[in-house]
Amino acid sequence: MTDAADGLSWTGLPAEDLALYQRLLAQGADAANAAPPQQVDRLVEAGFLSEGEPVAPGTALRTALHAQFAHAHRRLAELETASEGINRMVAELAASPGALVAHGMELVSGAEQIRRRADDLVDSARDEILVLNSPPYAQPEVEPEEDDPDGPPTAGGTKAGMAVARGVNVRNVFAKSGLDAPRRMAAITELAEWGMGVRVHPSVPTKMMIIDRTTVLMPPSAAADPLEHALVIRDGLLMNALLPLFEMLWETAVPLGAVPASGASDAGDAPPTVDERVLIALLASGLKDEAIARQLDVHVHTARRRINAVIDRLDATTRFQAGLQAARRGWLD
Repeated sequence: MTDAADGLSWTGLPAEDLALYQRLLAQGADAANAAPPQQVDRLVEAGFLSEGEPVAPGTALRTALHAQFAHAHRRLAELETASEGINRMVAELAASPGALVAHGMELVSGAEQIRRRADDLVDSARDEILVLNSPPYAQPEVEPEEDDPDGPPTAGGTKAGMAVARGVNVRNVFAKSGLDAPRRMAAITELAEWGMGVRVHPSVPTKMMIIDRTTVLMPPSAAADPLEHALVIRDGLLMNALLPLFEMLWETAVPLGAVPASGASDAGDAPPTVDERVLIALLASGLKDEAIARQLDVHVHTARRRINAVIDRLDATTRFQAGLQAARRGWLD
């Protein structure tokens, strides 16, 4: 195993517990005698220690991974319930012009007006932008200006990259269904390299953008066309519901991080390349080989060769094992 604190944060165990587990593997069960009882209890509960003996790393990590999957499913169930309640609340308020005004809400209609309002809100952000990003996507009537080769990407005409460049913390959760367009993942990866927090989720229930935790832009209802109708919300009560919704999605989404600085000389220990990190993220998001090939703009056979190369580099024999090894090495952090 690698260092206890390196790449295993996904297990949910504190670094000191993982360090104890490594000592148990190296020194035997006697290493637990001097450890605090609560650490030993946590290792037992997590499946890393059984009857006083350390469980084999492969078995322990598979148990931890399955536990994380179960936790994610529970959180998704909570998320669906929360999303339904929020959509119902927003739709009821949007149906009454008086309620809109009373709750600090404004209805914006028309694709161009929505785009302008979104740009204005992004420009106004000082500290943080939180985005739920799902289809359908508006197609600009004119081609966006080319990015400055020495400046941040603008994400196909949006200003998110510029916000990151001026120091705004941007976190963006993309729906898996929105990644099917060719080269879209490459553009998302570029944003991650510039410092945007980017994750992929199998089910994003609504479009939404939260600016500085004070203003929200989102559709007025689940049935409304998000390209033609949007609400600007400044209501504190709704904000208290929408922020947890974003955080629940963020927690259960698959990370796509920027490539770390290279420092290792051994090929097996070297940090992943952009292509390898993209492949792991695409595999983890559940896309099939054909969809992955479209993302990479290559033939499906080429995509499969690259996938197999990543699996080999991770010393794995299956995609499941590759995902486990990638998590252990911190490739998904």
